[in-house]
Amino acid sequence: MRKALLTAPFLPVLLVACGEEAKNEPAEQEKLTAYQALGTEPGWTVEIKDDQIIHTSQEGNNDFSLAVQRMEKTATGWNIKGFTDKDNITVTITSGEECNDGMSDRVYADTVKVSVSGSGHHNGCGGEILSDPEAT
Repeated sequence: MRKALLTAPFLPVLLVACGEEAKNEPAEQEKLTAYQALGTEPGWTVEIKDDQIIHTSQEGNNDFSLAVQRMEKTATGWNIKGFTDKDNITVTITSGEECNDGMSDRVYADTVKVSVSGSGHHNGCGGEILSDPEAT
């Protein structure tokens, strides 16, 4: 009885040492590697390409490219953040919530909200173009 009690605390260690695989390995996170969004009033674009977020503004005074620091797939889409000491951007994509850009009457698959240092919060559209009146 005494031997059984002494080995019981070491049972998990013994199982791992005998070839039992660890079950708590982190899962590979899904990544968004190519995405484009745009907005009007004021005009802006965001492109997510590999591990970069590229922001351009119509005025050209707040253009930058940042490394993606955080990317999270959510129940409704994506949250993506990039920041440095000088610039920061947060892109929130609501997938499947159709959006019209208001100028060209194109309909996009997603609604996008962007928060950018130096220019505030902007709403726009992104993802696949579902309808383009100019293409017909």
